[in-house]
Amino acid sequence: MIKAVLDEGLICRTFPLSVRPADVRIAPAEEFLKKPDFRRNNGNLERCGGGSAEHDTHLGKRKVAMIPKCKVVFLMAGFAAASFAAASSGQDLLEKLGRRQDFVSKRVSSYDRTGGNKDSLTIEPGATAILADIKGSGAIHHIWVTIAAEPFYGRKIVFRMFWDGESGPSVEAPIGDFFGVGHGLNRNLSSLPIACSSEGRARNCYWSMPFRNSAKITVTNEGSQAIPAFYYYVDYRELPSLPADTPTFHAQYRQETPCTSGQNYLLLDAVGRGHYVGCTLSVLQRAMGWWGEGDDMIFVDGEGKPSLHGTGSEDYFSDAWGMREGQSPFYGCPLQEEDFQAGSKATVHRFHIPDPIPFRKSIRVEIEHGHANDRADDFSSVAFWYQTEPHKPFPAMAPVRERLPFALEPPEDFVAPKWKDAEEADRIGGMAAFRDVEAGIRFEAEKVNMGLSSFYGPDGSRVPFLATEGAVSGSEARFTFPLRVAERYDLDLYFLTGPAMGRVRAAEIDSGGIKAALPDAVFEGYAAERSLAKLSLKDVPLQKGTNTIALRVVGKAEKSAGSDMAFVGYGLTPGVRRFIMAWNLIGPFDAPDMDSLTFAYPPEKETNPEAHYKGKGNAEVGWRPIEADPSGYVDLTKLATPNEYAVVYGLAYVRSPDDREAALLLGSDDGVRVWINDALVHSNPAYRGAYHDQDTVKVRLRKGWNKVLIKVLQGAGGWGYFLRFADPARELGYALLPAR
Repeated sequence: MIKAVLDEGLICRTFPLSVRPADVRIAPAEEFLKKPDFRRNNGNLERCGGGSAEHDTHLGKRKVAMIPKCKVVFLMAGFAAASFAAASSGQDLLEKLGRRQDFVSKRVSSYDRTGGNKDSLTIEPGATAILADIKGSGAIHHIWVTIAAEPFYGRKIVFRMFWDGESGPSVEAPIGDFFGVGHGLNRNLSSLPIACSSEGRARNCYWSMPFRNSAKITVTNEGSQAIPAFYYYVDYRELPSLPADTPTFHAQYRQETPCTSGQNYLLLDAVGRGHYVGCTLSVLQRAMGWWGEGDDMIFVDGEGKPSLHGTGSEDYFSDAWGMREGQSPFYGCPLQEEDFQAGSKATVHRFHIPDPIPFRKSIRVEIEHGHANDRADDFSSVAFWYQTEPHKPFPAMAPVRERLPFALEPPEDFVAPKWKDAEEADRIGGMAAFRDVEAGIRFEAEKVNMGLSSFYGPDGSRVPFLATEGAVSGSEARFTFPLRVAERYDLDLYFLTGPAMGRVRAAEIDSGGIKAALPDAVFEGYAAERSLAKLSLKDVPLQKGTNTIALRVVGKAEKSAGSDMAFVGYGLTPGVRRFIMAWNLIGPFDAPDMDSLTFAYPPEKETNPEAHYKGKGNAEVGWRPIEADPSGYVDLTKLATPNEYAVVYGLAYVRSPDDREAALLLGSDDGVRVWINDALVHSNPAYRGAYHDQDTVKVRLRKGWNKVLIKVLQGAGGWGYFLRFADPARELGYALLPAR
């Protein structure tokens, strides 16, 4: 037997997480003295090994815990540093490597079963993928994932685990939160059970997860887009059997947005027998100030008064005097925005690995939100624990939109300016002004201040806003922005709503020196809580160059405490994108690398609709008509084979009513060249994915029909292009061949 002295308040007992509370029994200290390897020395109880004493412990009237010899126990004084515990745990792991390993290691992963290099899963929106479905007894000891997906996927992908054929999950959490980082963000993290690297994109966990009969792991894509690449490992050990009362691993996500007034935030409510091993907590502040000071309270086995009552949030998470970013084996803070204003975000964790908290009937783990629950911030968490089954069923998880209330997924053309206070000499008419010098954007009002909103982008940075001060009905602000291409646009102006905001109308626009009234649309700025909303103006003709919109306050709601506006940004989308839909296509021709983009294949030398040439692999190729898909995309992966390391040409004609300068807009995957009337006008040797209007090219069209030839090179993956001309008056025509 290995024996450990238990002294509440002075001695901290540390059991591996696989040790069950039932394995521990209490014995009188005198029982130790009957064993040949223990002795009394000046009031201390010593265990001797090889002539040296180990684990000196004051004897007195203390009791002794006895556990089976196969279980390893570390002792440390209550004042010992966490680093000592980490070193002890690490030494134990290393020591075990010198012993015989009586298990078989196995792995389930996303490797390409065909022998190719597509070593990942694609998961459609709403679909559930089974990562592992393991039969027999064993224990998972490592999981690794890395994911390419839409923004904030860490909160949109739900991770679940099922043990021994259970119908409800024992683990259920957004995948980012399970791996230690909230808010749908990616951050590096280093702890004993969880580690994230590669800017948070490589996620690892090392929790021990035993199972008697089976283990199933799933992920569900609750996002709006397909997950193009989900890579994973599940490493486990096969075991002949496990004791019937072996506890299984559990993890549960919870949230309150905001926290409920007058009651503690609930981290865990478990029923059964087991031990609590820690949690992560993510906070988004709804008000300025320090979000902590909330005491942690842990109620064991139905007790009315918590047997573990802490002194403040940062104290429970093992820091002090606030939180700051940092890492250690058992606690850490991968994210803390230290301005502590409304919108500031944090994620912290505390793992009870040296100090698990056992329970025989039940456990409730709670924490106050602010001192005596005097704050109403957004809390979300994952609790980790082990228990024997069955476990208490989990409540339904909040939908994605409620898990990400302030995550900003802007439309494709959204612009959030990088504001700087304009110099005094640059102000016009005494108005206060802010500028984004690089983008050529400007905002002016009589009084205006800059702040950071609660909304944040995919990198976690909060979106700035400009708020007027003391505006009344009739007050005006001016917003100026540049344009490279004259078109008819749908214009969206984004504002924050709030309890002191007024009604705003886009009164008029000065576009390239031409003043015009705008559609009669009014933005209602009042709302009980701040949110992001927009004023949409449809089919507005805008000129190339500088455009200025006058924003006028036209009153306020009766409940509003003011008439101000808080401007966030804008979006511009062409009202109609008229892509060339009908093309003549020829190819593919061999293109070993991007240097082939400049090699002149036969279609560059002649335009003969009847001609045929030797293409890739010596296959005969000739011109053939095709149609772009409804989005305007010419998907060459479907239209040309072989579709790797190849080039294809597209040919069409555009008719202009006069000689003019025009803007050609295109997107390509990968490299691209374009000729107008046999003159090279654009070349971009880029490996990239295609989206519309990636490149803008100024060209000359002559009156009548103009030949458009495009060449697109493919490396690997997607292959295709978009191509159109800016045509605000809709005067251009298109054809496969010039009409007579």
